Amino acid sequence: MKYHLMRSFVLFAIACVMVACGDKAKTQTKQSEDPSAKKILQGAWVNDIEGNVVFVFKGDSIFMNDTLSTPTTFYVNNDTLYIRNHTLTSYVIKGLDKEKFVFENTDGDEVVLTKSANSSMANMHRQQRAVTINQGKKIKCDTVIMYADKHYHAYTQVNPTTYKVYKQSTNNDGLNVETVYYDNIVYVALYEGNKRVYGGNIEKKAFAKLVPQAYLEQAVLTDIKIKNVSKDGALFMAILAVPESYTNYTVKVLITPDGKLKLSI
Repeated sequence: MKYHLMRSFVLFAIACVMVACGDKAKTQTKQSEDPSAKKILQGAWVNDIEGNVVFVFKGDSIFMNDTLSTPTTFYVNNDTLYIRNHTLTSYVIKGLDKEKFVFENTDGDEVVLTKSANSSMANMHRQQRAVTINQGKKIKCDTVIMYADKHYHAYTQVNPTTYKVYKQSTNNDGLNVETVYYDNIVYVALYEGNKRVYGGNIEKKAFAKLVPQAYLEQAVLTDIKIKNVSKDGALFMAILAVPESYTNYTVKVLITPDGKLKLSI
């Protein structure tokens, strides 16, 4: 009995310490933010050499000079600018006053910006919506294939979802930008005459064992198309592509005569 009471007391004490530490960490993080620097940063900052707006700071939000990047939050701590995307990015501040902002970009280069006196420039960056591959439309495809005197009917439908895909890239100013897209789910059905061999939704995660994780995280399942039918079954090709790039993975999706899926590169 005493053992159980002592054990309960110890666990309770540990829990209290963890909660206290957590609250203290939150307080320290909040106190460590530099409100004066955040106030100075408000407005549009221009690269005089390129003549373009690099940053627009509005309240707790930051907008970058990229038509596809979405606004995100930021804070300043210990002479470092932190930008909260899907991942946290930091930039060392070399100098900051009401007219000039100097920082080190991702490439290690020093970037010098001046604050724009034109107040309308602060409204140039409006909140961007996530870009939907296939323009948010359902894409359907019906195909009839003959093999060994049998009629096969393949039906696919690409369905946009609200599953977000985060693409990381570096813009012309040497800054990490994050673009948000929506993934797709593809419904695939195969019939042999009037007999349904297979029917079901296929998601990007189905290819996790075949496609490198780093690539898969930034890729969108764009389509699944039938290629041919053989004694082994109906062969479909799934296309996983990183938006706004020239790279893609093509994965073989074989539907066997008994209705099973076999995936291979």
